[in-house]
Amino acid sequence: MSFIERPRFSCMLGGALATLTSLPRVIPIIHGAQGCGGQLTNSFAYGGYLGVGYCGGASLPSSNVSEKEIIFGGAEKLRKEILAAYDVMDGDLFVVVTSCMTDLIGDDVEAVISEVERPEYPLIFVDTGGFKGNSYYGYDIVIKSLFEQYIPVTKEKDEKLVNLLGLVPAYDPFFRGDLEEIRRILSLIGVKATTFVTPDQTIENIRNAGKAALNIVLSPVNGIRAAKAAKEKHGIDYIVTDLPIGSNASVKFAIEIAEKLGIDREFAEKALEKEVERYYSYVDRATDVIADTDFQNYAVVVNNATQALPYAQYLDNEIGWLPEYVFITDELREKNKEIIRRHFEELPFEYRPKLVFETDTSKIQQYITQNDPQFLSDTYYEKLEPAFVLGSSIDRKLSQVLNGNFLNISFPAMSRIILNKTYAGFNGGLALLEDLITAQVSGR
Repeated sequence: MSFIERPRFSCMLGGALATLTSLPRVIPIIHGAQGCGGQLTNSFAYGGYLGVGYCGGASLPSSNVSEKEIIFGGAEKLRKEILAAYDVMDGDLFVVVTSCMTDLIGDDVEAVISEVERPEYPLIFVDTGGFKGNSYYGYDIVIKSLFEQYIPVTKEKDEKLVNLLGLVPAYDPFFRGDLEEIRRILSLIGVKATTFVTPDQTIENIRNAGKAALNIVLSPVNGIRAAKAAKEKHGIDYIVTDLPIGSNASVKFAIEIAEKLGIDREFAEKALEKEVERYYSYVDRATDVIADTDFQNYAVVVNNATQALPYAQYLDNEIGWLPEYVFITDELREKNKEIIRRHFEELPFEYRPKLVFETDTSKIQQYITQNDPQFLSDTYYEKLEPAFVLGSSIDRKLSQVLNGNFLNISFPAMSRIILNKTYAGFNGGLALLEDLITAQVSGR
């Protein structure tokens, strides 16, 4: 028997609900027990500072199945709930999602939908039984279903329109600010971006996603199913790339997208010059204090598969820290781990960290304190100090064990408030540098 102590994700339904409540005027209808929606929204509303959105929290429509429906079936109760949602909720798209128990009893949800759907109330179904995967898979299957069931197929393509995929609402706590910053960077080279889940998006943005020339997947594992579905049904090519953090990564990202879209490289480089100059004008202001006070640290990065390596790259390439460990906390299949390992080996590091896949919180600490001769050494200059942990709020204890500093960058993020904060791109790189140094001087 195996278990995960303090996991950093929820079930598949949790990821689906976090995504749906971030989409513009989309109404999720849960076919499940009363507690499913409430407990899951509590998890990501506070653990990822997502909040309840347009229709979340206590407002979530639910069939609220009980023991009776488990025995005799819950299809009739779902039918009544959908009709009630039509009457009460004001939305542009209704999405039925399922829970573990309704998947297990085998309710024919698609038959219910075919009976009650109306032209004025678009309605689709996403099978999200929690035991089928975790929250990241829940995100992927929702976006995939939009491309398959809702976004119209069109031959009309916009050569300068892209869709951004791979950042999961709440479970990537900075997703809103990160997506907005990446869209801003793309606009510098004349590219428009649909983000799906930022506050400015409308249902028309989603409907027009089929016109995109390219899907940009900002994760080695999340969003790829959706991108493949979009390629198969809408003929949209896709590229898998890293989340850019800092100037170097942002320039590399923008040039990569420009070349993929057939935009002149010289034009793109010229368009980015002022942004790079601006970035380093701010960094230069801090270099004296950083160098003179010796703020270089050994770093431990604890994050998901989307964000862990980009943060480590930033620490190594942008500010000259020594990323000693990168812990990836997702529950991944071996083929996905191998994809990440190969990508890790291809990335340029001046100081190459140890890459570890570990979902269990206590084992992350044990890995460092019990197995690492560097940490166990009695020689001052060989010890892992000064140390800095970049992880979730449950990794604060690890920073205390290492006698180091701490910054909450991953889910759950309960030790800070996150609105439109970003650590991506040029602006995010500056913000991250500020926060890393602030964490070290805030007690003075």
